[in-house]
Amino acid sequence: MLEVMVSITIFSMVLLAIYSSWSAILRGTQLGHAAAAEAQRGRITVNALEQSLGSTELFLANLRHYAFMADTSGEFASLSFVSHLPPSFPGSGLFGDQSVRRVTFSVEPDKSGRNQLVLFQRPLLEPPETATEPYYIVLAPSIREFKAYFWETNTHEWVDEWLWTNRLPRMVRVELSLGDPKRGRIDADELISKTVYIASTAIPREAQMPANRGGNRPGTPPPGAPPINNPGANLPRRP
Repeated sequence: MLEVMVSITIFSMVLLAIYSSWSAILRGTQLGHAAAAEAQRGRITVNALEQSLGSTELFLANLRHYAFMADTSGEFASLSFVSHLPPSFPGSGLFGDQSVRRVTFSVEPDKSGRNQLVLFQRPLLEPPETATEPYYIVLAPSIREFKAYFWETNTHEWVDEWLWTNRLPRMVRVELSLGDPKRGRIDADELISKTVYIASTAIPREAQMPANRGGNRPGTPPPGAPPINNPGANLPRRP
């Protein structure tokens, strides 16, 4: 009987060791998959931000549609602007040949209250205040930080707010951290930072008016032509 009990005890200890090893391997695998998925979401998010910010467009004659809007007053930043998007951009297949669209990056709570980074898209000619529901993609289901900084060319420094909807910053730096917010403090190696140079500038109203491209008002002669004192003097008179 004693030998049987000793055998059962040893067998139980072996089973416990096997279970502990299997449980550790399973937890490590799950953490590895989660880290790989988080890194992939980070790459997709940064790529979407870089593609859209790098192709930003702003026409002042149509500022209602093209306004560059940035809200950094809350816990998370929010960016909304018009961009000429490539076919590889997420969701482009749903918009056909409408490559110029308004995109919005915003942090929204899901049904469980967890913060997620969402990319909204709508056609250009649809004003932002319309009631139609835009197409959206969840870029990151869990977001710990999303901030934006803008390069101010007048002071040559980074600022944490952009108040001009009719101007484009020369550069935008975005910082984000993904994962469970319960982790607490964000370490330096967990922070993803990307600086995007915006090559385009705001197109003035005059450049969108072909009739005034030469700088002449309607009814004025072109440069070098004799002045017209009475524009109707050479018109045929009624009998």
